[in-house]
Order: sequence, then structure tokens, then C-alpha cells
Amino acid sequence: MITDELARNRDQWLRRGDLLRSVAQCCRQIDSWDSPAGHLFEDRVTSSATSIDRLAECADELAEAYDLHLQVVSAGGRIQL
Repeated sequence: MITDELARNRDQWLRRGDLLRSVAQCCRQIDSWDSPAGHLFEDRVTSSATSIDRLAECADELAEAYDLHLQVVSAGGRIQL
């Protein structure tokens, strides 16, 4: 049924967002060493964490879109693009 598929997709995107936030948090917890290479490494990891956070936000937005679509379908409506 379409509502089951929409709910499953919404839940999967919510889980992906949570996983991505967890990965970003792990990146922020990595200790670097006090050297030029260590500082470069820290900059790259921090930049990666920021990018991963953005991906998590996109996953949240996709989950929200699936949720809205699910609400419309559940009410017997249709989304037309």
C-alpha cells in the first residue's frame, strides 16, 4: 500500500539523518596533534563534519516531504506537480 511505503521511506530518511549527525559528531571528537599536519587534518575533519551536517539536514527535509505526502495521501488527496 502506498501509505506503508511512504511511511517506510520517511522513517528511513529520519534514520539516515540521525546516522549522519552521529558521524558528524564523531568527526568533531577526533583529536589531532599539535603540528602543521595535525592542524590541516583538524581543519579537514571539521569541514567534513559541517558538510555531513548539511547532508543530515537534507535527509530531514526529505523525511518531512515524505511525511507531508503521507498526510495528503492519507486524507485521500493528491499532490500534483
